[in-house]
Amino acid sequence: MSQVESVIVVGASAAGISCVRKLRNDGFLGSITLVDKDQHGAYERPPLSKQVLLEADTTHKDIALISDDELTELDIIAYYGDGAHKVDPTSRTVTLESGKQLTADVIVLATGGEARRLPIEGADLPQVLVLRHYEDALNLRQRLTPDARVAVIGGGFIGAETTASLSKSGFFVYWLDAVELPMAHLLPQELCKKIVANTCAQGAKLVNNCRIKKFIEQADGQVSILFEDDTSIEVDAVVMGVGMTPKTPYLSAATTSKMLNQATGGIQVNQNQATEYPGVYAAGDVAAVLQDDGSTVRHEHWQAAQYQGERTAAAILNQELPPEPVDWFWSDQGDLHIEMAGNILPTQEHLVVRHEGDWPVYFSVVDNQMIGAVSVDNPNAVRAAMRMIKNKVHVDPSRLADLEIPLRKQMRG
Repeated sequence: MSQVESVIVVGASAAGISCVRKLRNDGFLGSITLVDKDQHGAYERPPLSKQVLLEADTTHKDIALISDDELTELDIIAYYGDGAHKVDPTSRTVTLESGKQLTADVIVLATGGEARRLPIEGADLPQVLVLRHYEDALNLRQRLTPDARVAVIGGGFIGAETTASLSKSGFFVYWLDAVELPMAHLLPQELCKKIVANTCAQGAKLVNNCRIKKFIEQADGQVSILFEDDTSIEVDAVVMGVGMTPKTPYLSAATTSKMLNQATGGIQVNQNQATEYPGVYAAGDVAAVLQDDGSTVRHEHWQAAQYQGERTAAAILNQELPPEPVDWFWSDQGDLHIEMAGNILPTQEHLVVRHEGDWPVYFSVVDNQMIGAVSVDNPNAVRAAMRMIKNKVHVDPSRLADLEIPLRKQMRG
């Protein structure tokens, strides 16, 4: 659209803030309105399981994505605490929960996702929590008395980060996972074993291959977790870290059937982040983006959200789209800093291991092409891999594994 005079961004997420910043910084002079249900506005999500959870003096302002002063400087009207009740993509109208109606030339849907809850009896007990919003972290923090026992459910990064943070801080944590080894669906098995062992050495107790039957509230306020084999454990709080689902309650049933990708649950967009409705875009965790090969991918990490927000702004302004970066993701688990780039294939046939220091670096190589890498406390190795992936450098697996040949000398092939 060439004559855009007003934009509404629904969702003060990383994607939403990235979009409004680029619009203003690239010269957009029209009105920009930011809408979000959360009264605390725009803030980073990764610190919720670490800094906010464990440091009592941390507030939402310490993890803000954008300050009130910057909103004023950029001339952005923010409706915090008054979320979108209904979005009509045909008329490009947003009805807020307060009843107020907003209309614009362009609507950007950047509402991210909501933490998923397992459909288990007792999952609605007040002691059974998730970690998606600032208030979630405060709620859990208030329950963390010095002798508190916590169960964390989930073998992905959310569960791993929460378990590591609590264990490092001295709390007794049961780490529950339905499979044998947490994170094995994401990372090489040997690396997972080392990371899990490090977390357990700090006090976490792994309960793997478990199936939860129900949660039962006890008279003293504790929760009993009953497993399908009829064993049980008692804890003061439960944290579900089992992923998230795209957040689109503001779409009607008819609109949902047209806009959502059935496989991913996200809002279907093309490579301009545009939906099938003119003037309506989606970016970040909520967006299901069409790829060159015809597939659809919904990313759930910070870098992708930031990039998609910028790409959306460029499309609105009819600018050349920014080049797509190599996927990059990090996970802080206790005293470990894990970084990943590209596409990690955990299968042994595609792995090249470089034994640098205490933590090996793992590369995914297919047909002598670097496609992914993961390291612990070694970000430089991942940076080198990102250069190789971006430049499609031909790599020799034996040279990658050879410590006598620095990675920087291999970045040009």
